[in-house]
Amino acid sequence: KGQGRASKGKDTATAAKKTRSGGLDVTAEQVENSPSRQYFIRKYGTAERARTREQEARQTTCAFLQESGQKLRLPQLSIATAIVFYHRFYARESYETYERFQVATTCLFLASKVEETPKKIKDVVIETYKAQHNKPSGPDPESKEFWSLKEEILVCERILLQTLGFDLTVEHAYRPLLAYVKSIKGTRDLAQVAWNFINDSLRTTIALQYPPRCVAAAAVHLSSKFLDNKMILPTHHEKPWYEAFKVLQSEVEDIADQILVMYDGKGQPGAGTTLSNGSVVANVRRRRRQGR
Repeated sequence: KGQGRASKGKDTATAAKKTRSGGLDVTAEQVENSPSRQYFIRKYGTAERARTREQEARQTTCAFLQESGQKLRLPQLSIATAIVFYHRFYARESYETYERFQVATTCLFLASKVEETPKKIKDVVIETYKAQHNKPSGPDPESKEFWSLKEEILVCERILLQTLGFDLTVEHAYRPLLAYVKSIKGTRDLAQVAWNFINDSLRTTIALQYPPRCVAAAAVHLSSKFLDNKMILPTHHEKPWYEAFKVLQSEVEDIADQILVMYDGKGQPGAGTTLSNGSVVANVRRRRRQGR
């Protein structure tokens, strides 16, 4: 864990329009010209390679946050908030300046407090160290290494707060998702697979691009397509189902495309990290190839 500063998270960019999210106005142009993207272009030579490397860095770090949060027994809401903080930070800063695992660890520590599920900094240091370095134990709490890591988090927390503009409000897609499933008397499987698609969407910058209701709509759409028994979502007051979320079909399709691109033929992201719906996507794709 070192020191670091970072990117303008967001890769596929939907349009040249601006999208409001937690004090940030993020446009497609800003994403493609972010400090991090420019850093990766200088490092890897081409825009395409830079985009790929940035996506890999984002996905592996988000997987680290998910694993660390689970080891700390944080609820998914707190983990999701940490990931959104991470994306917001790197929407303004560069990976070249701030070390991503240190920033991510700090996001997890801050999110645990914001969501009123606080964890001791000692536990955060130890569990994130184990996850990052793939070791069975963390540094001795009395060691210089431990105290150095602890101090880095406290220093980084001040930088994180300033970069976020002290705007710590995060709304997630889970609530509108569950409200919709309840309203249509949907199945538990529909809700669970959609919930997992929301989890997987956090590996991208979709949360900076679209409001939670849009992400929830795309997650339900994908869930209905990837359930063992495909279902047709009911109309909403004689209008298309997505009217229930007050979203456009084009928005649903763009978000769905951004989520699905993370899965390769085996249902796993290109960076090799495990996605919640990896096996679901893989199994359905396999059956469809076999014509079943």
